[in-house]
Amino acid sequence: MRTETAAPSVASRWRTIAPGAVFLASGASLVAYILTGAPLPAALAALVIAGGLFAAGSMAADPAARAAWASRVGAGAAAGLAGTAAYDASRWALVQLGGFTVSPFTAIPLFGEALLAGQGGSTTQQAAGVAFHLVNGVCFGIAYTVWFGPRGWRAGVMYALVLEACMLALYPGWLDIASLREFTQMSVLGHVGYGVALGTTAQVLVGRRLA
Repeated sequence: MRTETAAPSVASRWRTIAPGAVFLASGASLVAYILTGAPLPAALAALVIAGGLFAAGSMAADPAARAAWASRVGAGAAAGLAGTAAYDASRWALVQLGGFTVSPFTAIPLFGEALLAGQGGSTTQQAAGVAFHLVNGVCFGIAYTVWFGPRGWRAGVMYALVLEACMLALYPGWLDIASLREFTQMSVLGHVGYGVALGTTAQVLVGRRLA
C-alpha cells in the first residue's frame, strides 16, 4: 500500500528559512535603497526588526532549534569574515596584477554616505562604509552557514554566485561603472574566492560543533 506524504506547510517552510533569512537584512536594505531611494538606515532597521521577530517566532517553542541556530551563527560569523577577507584580497590582487582601471572598493564610501545621509566628513563616511561592507560579508556568511553549513566549498561557491548575479544586476548602473568587463571579472573572482573560503570554513566549524 502506498502512503501519501503531506507536503510541508507554509509554517514549516518558514521555520526552515527564517533563521537564516534574518541575516540578509543588510543586503536587502541596500537593494531597497538602490532601487527605490529609501533611506538606508530606515530600511535596515525595519528589515532587522521584522526579520528578527519572524526568526524568533519560528524557534520560540523549540529550545533545541535555538541552540543549534546559535551554534551556527557563531560558526557563520567566522566563516563570513574569512570569506570577506578572501573576497577583498582576490579582487585587490586582480586589479594590481591585471592593471585594471576599476577600483575594487568604489562602493565603500557610497555605503557610508548612504548610511549617514551625507552627514559627516569623508573619513567618517569611509569608516561607516567599511563597517557596512564587513557586516554584509559576515551576515551573508551567517545566512549560508545556518542553511548549508556542512556542505563544503562547492555549495559556498554556488551561494556566492547567486550574490554575484544580484550585484551584477544592480551595481553597474548604481556605480556608473566605466569598464563593465573589468568589473565583471573582478566581481566574479571575488565571489568565487568568497564562496570557497566561506564554504570550507563553515564546513570545518560546523563539523567540529556537530562532533
